[in-house]
Amino acid sequence: MDEQKRMGRREFLGKAAVAAMMVPAVLGAGSGNIGAQGQASGDVGDKARAKIKKIAIEEHWANQELNELRIEWGKRTGYPTTVDPKAIGYSFPRTPDFEKFRIPFMDEFGIAMQVISTGSPGVQGFADAQSAVAKAKKINDAQAETIAKYPGRFAGFAGLPTQDPKAAADELERAVKQLGFKGAMIQGSTNWEYLDAEKYWVIWERAAALEVPIYLHVQEPSFDSAKVYAGHPELTGATWAWGVETGTHALRIINAGVFDAFPKATLILGHLGETLPYLLGRLDEGYVMAAKSGRKLQKRLSDYVRSNILVTTSGLYRPEALVCAISAMGEDRVLYAMDYPFVQPKDSIDCFESTPMSDEVREKISHLNAKRWLKL
Repeated sequence: MDEQKRMGRREFLGKAAVAAMMVPAVLGAGSGNIGAQGQASGDVGDKARAKIKKIAIEEHWANQELNELRIEWGKRTGYPTTVDPKAIGYSFPRTPDFEKFRIPFMDEFGIAMQVISTGSPGVQGFADAQSAVAKAKKINDAQAETIAKYPGRFAGFAGLPTQDPKAAADELERAVKQLGFKGAMIQGSTNWEYLDAEKYWVIWERAAALEVPIYLHVQEPSFDSAKVYAGHPELTGATWAWGVETGTHALRIINAGVFDAFPKATLILGHLGETLPYLLGRLDEGYVMAAKSGRKLQKRLSDYVRSNILVTTSGLYRPEALVCAISAMGEDRVLYAMDYPFVQPKDSIDCFESTPMSDEVREKISHLNAKRWLKL
């Protein structure tokens, strides 16, 4: 068995070595095959898209209350909008729906199952701890009812009231043990406090004990951090700011010693790892040179990324980026996700189907890794 796994790894690395030469052909006629929104259009047919079973694990839903919360959060915090509503106007009306758009979409594109969760700001958007705790239970119960209504098509990540860390840990346990959820999705910081703070370690301790992952979703940076984007709103949101914020958040968690304290804790990052898989050598080099706080990690930064973090394919990416992520993380630590309903599905799936990899690796990423890590 070990020899077969080594052979599979060598086969993949051989394919990755030539991926750079293959990518221009993969993308189709170089730069001439670009869609209206700047997305690679691809030419993968409908049958090919539906051929490979997919379990997508960063797929969002919202009811009216959650959609209103998104607007209320912006007004309450005074945070300017970072997304042009015209660009994704089709998205928010589809978040509450499951029958008219979502399930037909899943059938068309070969999505056997979605692991659903709320989108930003989610439970993290509630103003006070008391409201967050009560609302989290209500939201998770509603999500569980939806999952039960469509057997076999959906699983769930819990929303956690991190405004009260102990209550958040208790809600995670309730959601896993009573509702059957597969972990939790936390929408970035809570009032721009990060999950490396010791008051949040009770959540990591509980997640490790339950052997379920925490999915760290993107969120807006603090007002102080956002100053770097002044005069360049085009660099906020999904273009750059969200990824930088989330990648930095993940590094804070690592450097705080969370994974030394809880080696079984697992963090999931979307969007091919929010840049971390491509910087592993630089992270280790920089850490050696950096001024330290006195805290000493047990391993290299890259070791934690590859042993405590999983990455997903959510969003739109290029085939060469996915090849790099698989090479850096290993094919067992990359999971399929789309980020429904906020991406153009055809473009996202074309990129995945067009990326050079063996059939064995494609099966792992498309659904087998999700089954293993989430115990589906």
